[in-house]
Amino acid sequence: MRKQNSRFNTNFISEEGSALKNSDYFAYAELDNFACYVLADGIEDIADTESAKEAVESIIAKFQEKPSMSKASIHKYLKYANEVLLKAEKYMRLKASIVVAITDYESLRLAYAGNARIRLYRNNKVFYKSTDTSLSTEMVSKELLSEDALSRHEQRSNLYAYLGQKNFSPAISGKIKLFDTDILILYTKGIWENVSEGEIDKIFENSGKDPSECLEEVETALLDKNRKYIDNYTIAGIYIDKVFIESDTKKKKRRRLILIGSIVAVVLILATFIAIYFYTRYRRELKEDMDTHYDKMLKFIEMENYKKADTECEDSIKKAESLRDKEMKDLLYHYEQVIEGILEADEKYDGKSYSEAKSLYELVLDEIPYADNAGLSYVKGKLDFISGYESVNLSLDNGDILLDSEIYDRARERYLDAKNEARKIGYEEGKLKAEAKLLAVDQAIAKDQEGKQAEADKQSKNFQSANDMLSAGDEALSKGDFLSARANYNTAKDLLEKSGESAGLAEIEEKISTADKKINESEEEKKSANGYAITGDEAFLRGDFETARENYEYARRLYVKLNDEINTIEMDKKLNDVQKRIDEKKQKEAVPSTATNESTVQQTSESESSSN
Repeated sequence: MRKQNSRFNTNFISEEGSALKNSDYFAYAELDNFACYVLADGIEDIADTESAKEAVESIIAKFQEKPSMSKASIHKYLKYANEVLLKAEKYMRLKASIVVAITDYESLRLAYAGNARIRLYRNNKVFYKSTDTSLSTEMVSKELLSEDALSRHEQRSNLYAYLGQKNFSPAISGKIKLFDTDILILYTKGIWENVSEGEIDKIFENSGKDPSECLEEVETALLDKNRKYIDNYTIAGIYIDKVFIESDTKKKKRRRLILIGSIVAVVLILATFIAIYFYTRYRRELKEDMDTHYDKMLKFIEMENYKKADTECEDSIKKAESLRDKEMKDLLYHYEQVIEGILEADEKYDGKSYSEAKSLYELVLDEIPYADNAGLSYVKGKLDFISGYESVNLSLDNGDILLDSEIYDRARERYLDAKNEARKIGYEEGKLKAEAKLLAVDQAIAKDQEGKQAEADKQSKNFQSANDMLSAGDEALSKGDFLSARANYNTAKDLLEKSGESAGLAEIEEKISTADKKINESEEEKKSANGYAITGDEAFLRGDFETARENYEYARRLYVKLNDEINTIEMDKKLNDVQKRIDEKKQKEAVPSTATNESTVQQTSESESSSN
């Protein structure tokens, strides 16, 4: 076994510094044929979260399930850890910088993302060092910033790659051959912000076989700076006293197996070449058929014929499943959810069950961004009608209350509002209802001179109705429905004035003023949000994608606050588009990252421990 025929000496120091809690975490696992060393630095949005611990333990656990040092395996380890942190976003935002070192005791492979660092020393010189995935490091590479100023630059923690992001892309090194006396160190931001790389190199270039002394020297150098505030700091050192050396007999056996395997592989390739040719032709024809159904589906959606669109979508899905085209199948699944959701909502809509239809259309809105915004204008139109329908009926209901209270002029205004809104949205039934109510008001006005016996009762009823409308206004205000709140307050005011009670009028006027203020604030926030969106569009057109993203994010937050789902969806789409442009730009400017493997490690104590 490789571990028994090698000697790796590991030590580490991890302290909270001036903070109340240590958000760094280091652990490692040394198995018979592989060893894994993991260090994480939590990027905490909430003080008591444990991003680093979650990340390290996830990688160690995944590594122990299937130990390997291939790039594919390391990518799986890291992907698993990233998913663990993302799943926690429902409750809190977990993020972390990460460095991983995996060895078979003969060679080494390194992976990293964020601003935690790795250095490998060989023959008293730096042989390998990681590069921070941060904006300031990019500035150094472009000679916009000196390396000496990096540790204090304000953008040193502005990371474009880290654990806990949806489009996670770490760096993974090639395989590095190890030699006796090599020294590997892993350390967090709390170290390099306070101790320069030159100081660290000087300490380890003169080290012996025990890395613990070097670690203590680094810590002493850090503390001697006498900083007012020291962040969490962790540094781990692995001294490679002896690497594993494979015997000549095993090497010869392995070469024979490789030769035999190569011959078999050539035969298999030749045998399957013709089959692959015909299979490729079959897949090409199948894809063409899938694309035809897909195009027809889009056409029917454009024509708002969702029943036929559903049929074409199902046919396209079947072809995608046969092709095992996961990307296309996932896209078509979202289209299917939108189409079937619209069909279900339309059924309720056609049956005039507008409340149920509204809920179903709103569910469709959540899915539409994943289907290239298919059906957005259609659903928006339906929701606009339902909103108008609700407004018409609210005006009719308010008019009825006023009519019952014999406030005929105000009731007539409400019925006129209902009639105009119904005409605007094409709600013929609502318009006829409003006209009938207007006729009833005119008849009531003609009979307005009734006996005075019930006058006192009516006044009492008006007062109670005013309180009810006041409560309704308060409830609407608490829910953020400021227009309904103002309408209810105005009705309450009319009722109170009719009852002859004046004691509560000042309070109602204040509430009306508050509702008006809220309405104006909402309008200003809407203008502000639109302004941010326009600024974002302008920045996008001139290629300033970071500015565009910032403005889109501001606009989105305001739209969410305003419960403007349509524009929120639009901002999500624009944020997705601008992020793609940012990623494309970064891919052109930086060395392409290879797929990352997820690994996990057994936790070690947060105080110093060592293993041979």
